Formats: sequence, structure tokens, C-alpha cells
Amino acid sequence: MPAEGSFDPTIKRDVNVADHQPIAPFDWFAHQFTSGRREEFIAKLYPHMQEYLKPGDRVVDLCCGAGSITLFLEEQGAQIIGIDLAPGLIALAREEADRRGAKADFIQASVLDYPLGEGIYDLAVSFGNAVTDFPHPSFPGFRDRVWEALKHGGYFILEHIDGLERVAFMREPREVIEQGVDSQIVRRFVGYDAADGTYKMEYHRLSTDEKVLCTEYVYIGPLIRLLMEPRFEFVRSIPLQHSFMDVYAKR
Repeated sequence: MPAEGSFDPTIKRDVNVADHQPIAPFDWFAHQFTSGRREEFIAKLYPHMQEYLKPGDRVVDLCCGAGSITLFLEEQGAQIIGIDLAPGLIALAREEADRRGAKADFIQASVLDYPLGEGIYDLAVSFGNAVTDFPHPSFPGFRDRVWEALKHGGYFILEHIDGLERVAFMREPREVIEQGVDSQIVRRFVGYDAADGTYKMEYHRLSTDEKVLCTEYVYIGPLIRLLMEPRFEFVRSIPLQHSFMDVYAKR
């Protein structure tokens, strides 16, 4: 186990793991995850986070994207690392960190597999409704990994969109054209499977004619709280504009 306040140098930082989800669409829409595009969102969530974050706290940002929230939390005094599976987003995060002279460390890996260590962090956060990428059977293992990584009394903040509302939103209209980084992207709702609580989305990059089919998993607040209960105490759920920010404390 690494000493408190340090990372184990034997752990490889860029971990090549089997993808739990196709990652191409994240890179196609990379600009949506940058600091300039997320300022309004960060401004709305931070007032609710202040009581759970103190200067000098060790923080891990799970599914950090292009690092917009990671770098913002460093500016508030956190010692922080960000982890994300998408290589393009991690590259953007590292470039922005270099531009700012930030100390945040960014790791390209799956948060479902990456060894976080034991008793290191005061706070773990996961924003961007990333939970929809987690197969339901994998969630308890993810939860336990976060629990082990937190110090006694540490907090876990998880932001999510109500899964049923998201399915309804994606379904109507069934097909939408959005602007990606360098091409228009057609996002098409393929279908919802009530038997296993998943829905499928197809992303079509028009400039290259690439198509990617993604399976997303439906999570709702009560289900997340039920899954978290064996390890965490539910503190509160804060409604944001289109999502909820749930706060949990390590038991």
C-alpha cells in the first residue's frame, strides 16, 4: 500500500484495458468536455461541493474527460488526479494542465479496473453521468474500489441523470445531428431493452462514415443508493439543472 499522500510508482500509469464501451464518440465530441465548454456547469455544482472539499485534500476524479473539473478543483486547493479511458480526452487534459502549469496527474485507464490504492483520498468524484457506461454487475466492484481508496470519513460525489428520463429524451426525437470536433455526428436512438435495463445508441461520423454502436445502462437515484448502501452512507441528493449530485460518506 502506498504511503498516505503518495502514489505507488510500480503501478503503470497508462493502463491498456479491455474497453467496456466504444470510446470513439467521446473523442468525436471532445470539445464538449473542455474547460471553456463546461464553465457554466462547474459554476452550478461547486457551491454544493465546498463543504466536502478542503485545501490540501487528496481527490480522485473518476471519468474525468478532458479534465475541466479536475483542473478547477486543483485551483480550489485539491491535490488531484484524473482518470479516464478515452485517450483523446486524456491528451486534451494533459495539454491543458501543461498550459496552466497545473500539477494534476491524468491517467488513461478504465476506472472499473484501475487500482486506486487504499486509504489515500479525502474525496472521490465522478461527473458527466459516466455511470451509464458501467454494466450493472460491475458497479459493486467499482463501489468497493472507491470505498477502499477513501480515507476514513471520506466522501464520494456521484453526478447522474435519471436513467428513465434520459431514455425518454434520447428516444424523442429518435435521431439528432450534432456538431462534433471536426464533423457532424448523427446520434440515433436504436432501442430500449427493459429486460436488462439498457438502451443502444448509434453514432455516425459523417466525414468518415464511421458508425459506433454503444450500449448504455439505466441507473436511477434509488437504484444507485441501494447499490451504494453496503459501503456508504447516503448524505444528500442535490438537483442540478438536468441531473442530480449525490453525496455519500464512507461508512
